[in-house]
Parts: sequence; structure tokens; C-alpha cells
Amino acid sequence: MSESIERKDVLAAAAEVVREEGEGALSVRAVAKKLGCSTQPIYTLFRSMDELRRSLVQEARARYRNYIEEYLTRGGRSGYESYGMGFVRFAAEEKGLFRFLFLGEHASPDPYLGDIVGEMMRLYHIDEETALAFHADMTVFSFGLAVLVNGNSDALTEEEISEAFKREFYALYGYYFPTRKKFWEEK
Repeated sequence: MSESIERKDVLAAAAEVVREEGEGALSVRAVAKKLGCSTQPIYTLFRSMDELRRSLVQEARARYRNYIEEYLTRGGRSGYESYGMGFVRFAAEEKGLFRFLFLGEHASPDPYLGDIVGEMMRLYHIDEETALAFHADMTVFSFGLAVLVNGNSDALTEEEISEAFKREFYALYGYYFPTRKKFWEEK
């Protein structure tokens, strides 16, 4: 069996370990057990546990990006809202990977921050500094929703999440642009 094990198989098994048992359970032995093999094929494909973890971060980011892409291609929402909805759905449906990617020791800023800020600048005709500040405030709210649904996926429906995002966005828009017309009320 070890001859047929590929990097993608190891990463899929590592993702399953994190999903089912959390990042603390991730080890070469746990991945080998999931694959039904010895640790040797894993060490052949990954020089160390650190390399496997780094590769799993990339795998988790790719899975996260799939959620973003789904919302971006669905339509019916702004690109900015689509990023937020993808983030929260990823937290609800990929609990262990969300914690691994955003709350664990590998936590880092959203890898799509540049895309998100660019979308804000384009949609709302704002400069980069304002987009970064606005998004930083929105991120606090988004993380709250994400952690809530990560703990209980049934806590909020998709419609409730969307409406919560809109209310927070409108409040922040009024804060950052008190003299601007509310574009969502224009017809």
C-alpha cells in the first residue's frame, strides 16, 4: 500500500485528523493510522512534521478559497459580502481546519486580504488606507460570527448571517462616510 500513497493522500488524511480531533492530535502516527500504513511513506513524502504542517496550511487555504469562490460565483451579493460569507461558512463547515488556519499556532492574516481590500476600493471608491481600516473593523465582527458558527453550525442561518453582515456594514459605512449618500438606498 505504501507505494500508492501520494502527497495528496497524506494531506487529505492530515486534514481529516485536524477536522475530527483538532490540531493538537496532528502527528505522523495519527496520519499514518488514518491512511492504514506505517509512518515511513509519510516521512518519504515529507521530510518533517513541520513540512507536513506547512503543506497542510496551504491545503487548508485552498479549501478556504473554494468557499470564497463559491460565493463569488453565486451572484446576488457584492464581492465584499461574498468574502465574508465564504469565511463564515468555512468556519461552520470546516471547524477543525478553520481553527487550524485562523485560531491555531499557524494563524495569520487572511491570505486574501489584498483581494478583499482591492474589491472594497473598487466597489466603494475608497483609498487603500480607508479600505484597510474599514475592513479591520469589519473583521472583528466577521470573526465573532465565524467563531459563533464554528462552535454551533446551526446558530445562524445563511440569511441571518447575511443580514448581520449588512447591518454591521451599513453601520460602519455611516461611521466612515457620514456625509456620503447611502448607495444601497439609491435607485
